[in-house]
Amino acid sequence: HHRQDPVNCPVGTVLEFLQDWFSAGLAHSTLKVYVAAISAYHAPLGGMSVGKDPLVVRFLHGALRLRPPVRPRVPTWDLAVVLEALCRPPFEPIEESFDYHLSIKTVLLLALTSLKRVGDLQALSVAPSHLEFAPGMAKAFLYPRPGYVPKVPSSAPRPIVLQAFCPPPFRDSDQQKLNCMCPVRALDTCVHRAALWRKTDQLFVCFGPPKRGLPASKQTLSRWIVDAVTQAFESSGLSLPLGVKAHSTRGISASKAFLSGVPIQDICNAAG
Repeated sequence: HHRQDPVNCPVGTVLEFLQDWFSAGLAHSTLKVYVAAISAYHAPLGGMSVGKDPLVVRFLHGALRLRPPVRPRVPTWDLAVVLEALCRPPFEPIEESFDYHLSIKTVLLLALTSLKRVGDLQALSVAPSHLEFAPGMAKAFLYPRPGYVPKVPSSAPRPIVLQAFCPPPFRDSDQQKLNCMCPVRALDTCVHRAALWRKTDQLFVCFGPPKRGLPASKQTLSRWIVDAVTQAFESSGLSLPLGVKAHSTRGISASKAFLSGVPIQDICNAAG
């Protein structure tokens, strides 16, 4: 390869270069980056860029079929570790927790229990017609703001219904601990605390300056979910698994629900 002109070499040399790196174990996505870099500096081949040459295109298709990307079917982080950590400092006692820990705990619990996407959570509102708590805090009903179109539209938009976990009075310490994981309790606490400084009726708002009280973006909510999982592992003295993503809450909650015997159709309806 060193004897070839890197700007004017034939397509066979490019393919040989790609084959060498494919044999060395590089992924299809990495080979595409290499092709893009070569195309930026290489002279056209037959009037087209290297990346559009039919042989290069066929090679990349073949590389993808021979070595498809591997994605874990179930997220790598342990839900039990996270839920256990949510019952301890810095998340509890919830009345004494910082705005940061209360916010990230609440959005994580809503993501886990509702199976909704971050965009769906961002569309929720605290307006009286869009948020309702049942008597005794047994349930909470949340509706998206008017005009919101979910990623997967349904014929009849359904509210998010949160079921309380072991509301007081408690029979024993186990029930009290379960209540620390209650999404209704966390939501109620979060809504009342943010009412002091919110500047919008969007449910989740930023808690720190300079955006305190302003709507939290989808990117912010995604970061909060990852932060909550990270904080849970760190407070448990454990190393955080690689590749934690906000959308992994949908996969891990759906998997747990299915293994617990929840019908697949019910899981699909909840996920939207």
